[in-house]
Amino acid sequence: MQLLVPIDGSASSFDALRFGVEFASGFDADLAVVHFAAERTDATDELFERARAAISERGLDPEPELVETDVVRESGAARKVGQRIVALAEERGYDHVVMGRTTSNRLERFVVGSASEAVVEESDLPVTLIP
Repeated sequence: MQLLVPIDGSASSFDALRFGVEFASGFDADLAVVHFAAERTDATDELFERARAAISERGLDPEPELVETDVVRESGAARKVGQRIVALAEERGYDHVVMGRTTSNRLERFVVGSASEAVVEESDLPVTLIP
C-alpha cells in the first residue's frame, strides 16, 4: 500500500502525519509526505524538519517532498491545491490519502475553499481526514 500525506504546517496536518506514520508502520505501507508551495523558503525547511522528526519517531525515513506550484498564490488556492493533491495521487499510484482537515467558518470555506473537501469530492481513492 502507498500512502500520501500532504502537510501544510497546520496542527491538523501534523496530526494527520502522525496518524499516517502509525498507519504505515502498522500495515507495512510506503509513506510519502508532500507540501505544496510556490517556492522553497526557510519556512519550508522548518516545516520539513518538523515532518522528519515526526517520521523518524517510528523509524521511517521518507523525505518530505516539495511540490512547487503557483496555484497557492491564486484565488481559491486551497481548493486548487486539493485538486493538485488528487492529480498527484493518481499520477503516482497512491492507494490512500491521509490529511488534516482545518476547520473554518462557512464563509471562509466558501470564499477560500478547502483542500481537504476538494480531495474528498474529487478523488476515487480512500481519504482519511484527521481533525
